Amino acid sequence: MKREFLANLLFLLFINLVIKPTYLFGVERVVQNVVTENLYGIYFSILNLTLILNIITDFGIQNYNTRYIAQHPHLLPKYFSAFLLTKGVLSLVYALVLLLVGLFTGYLWEYPGILLGMTLCQVLNSMVMYLRSNIAGLGLYWIDSIVSVIDRLVVILFLGIPLWIGYYEGRNFDIQWFVNVQLLGYTVGAIVSFAIVRYHAGPIVFRFNWLRILAIVKAGLPFTLTFILMSMYTRVDAPLMERMLADGREQTNIYASAFRLLEASNVIGYLFASLLMPMYARLLKVGGDVKPLAHLGLQIIWSGAISLVVCTIIFRENIMTSLYTTGSIYSANILGWVIVSFIPVSGVYIFSTLLVAQGSLRELNRVYVWGVLLNLGLNLWLIPLHKALGAAEANCITQILIFAAQLYLCNKLMGVGITWVQAIKFVAMAILSVGVASLSWVYLLPTLNLWAFLVALAGCGIIAFVVRLINIREVLGLLKTF
Repeated sequence: MKREFLANLLFLLFINLVIKPTYLFGVERVVQNVVTENLYGIYFSILNLTLILNIITDFGIQNYNTRYIAQHPHLLPKYFSAFLLTKGVLSLVYALVLLLVGLFTGYLWEYPGILLGMTLCQVLNSMVMYLRSNIAGLGLYWIDSIVSVIDRLVVILFLGIPLWIGYYEGRNFDIQWFVNVQLLGYTVGAIVSFAIVRYHAGPIVFRFNWLRILAIVKAGLPFTLTFILMSMYTRVDAPLMERMLADGREQTNIYASAFRLLEASNVIGYLFASLLMPMYARLLKVGGDVKPLAHLGLQIIWSGAISLVVCTIIFRENIMTSLYTTGSIYSANILGWVIVSFIPVSGVYIFSTLLVAQGSLRELNRVYVWGVLLNLGLNLWLIPLHKALGAAEANCITQILIFAAQLYLCNKLMGVGITWVQAIKFVAMAILSVGVASLSWVYLLPTLNLWAFLVALAGCGIIAFVVRLINIREVLGLLKTF
């Protein structure tokens, strides 16, 4: 299982680290720089609103289906049509709810094109995620990796390239164009992923049966609550900020610029989770030991996370002023708080996935309930005091405590946690990484220089091998078996 995990992880990382960072920094960042600050702040606020409510269109089906198909792949032809029909019904409900919320908040009247476009984007994205859960459940990880980047690739081709060659110079760039091209990308992704699953599932016959739909919804209900709570404590800050502050749109725009770097980092965490979920499920079904897989996953992801966080904090001002026209010391400090949260967030991807695969959803949801209450309270307190910096502080504190609680649960329920040897190695790597990154910043950065950051990042990565967080003999041994 470790060999399978590593092989697919390397391919996933390669394809996603090429496409998704290109999208985030080569397209989305450029869009933010060419539109007015307030307009992008509105877009980011509406985006987070659609993501919070997106659970309606999923209702836990994705996670439930991934675990179920991984354990019973032969049942895909039997249940695919019923699940697909259920997704369609839930998508209609989601669209209606979002329109009502948009009516209440005023977004529907002020920005109908953005709201409607992002609603359709999330409907299609949710459908793609469900279809991918079948692909991953069947063990087709390489195909799933390719499907995962189709939407972003379309945006790069149809919007990124025109931006790079200066097509929009001298024109007033409309954020609606960005929304429309995203919609095209999700449409292509949905068509391709449906064709793949249809090939493996066989003929589809829709039989509208309310009892079956309700049964599927009921099965996914525990996962639904998990998703709702996670969305609330990770996404509620932007809408709160935009509505609470007099300069809310400007602050949301600044926060979005820093948060984008966390989202880029989270690409890695999500890849780990998407691979680990079906692997955990298969091991648990046969009574296998999940400790080696969990420990390997944590060591790899935290080796990268510590390197990235340390380097980003030290180079934070240089990063923000180079990437954004609004870059400043203030936005750099926001980035510092935001990026620190990547360490606990990446750990959450390892341990929350294990808890979901094991079926400990009740215990996990209790953690998330307290996380939502804590995050909401911190945001209501810190946003009026520190504005976007307060939202970043609230996010970081919440993520650290949620990770600590999940680690405690995994250790209590399954005996899976962080060993003292691992902890010492992580601390040693962090200390040594600060030294390496600081030296690079002092001696290799006379002016803004991307190479200084990359050298620092590479140096920190080498430390992971030096302290044996990543065992080079084990890696090479696994690679020889490919």
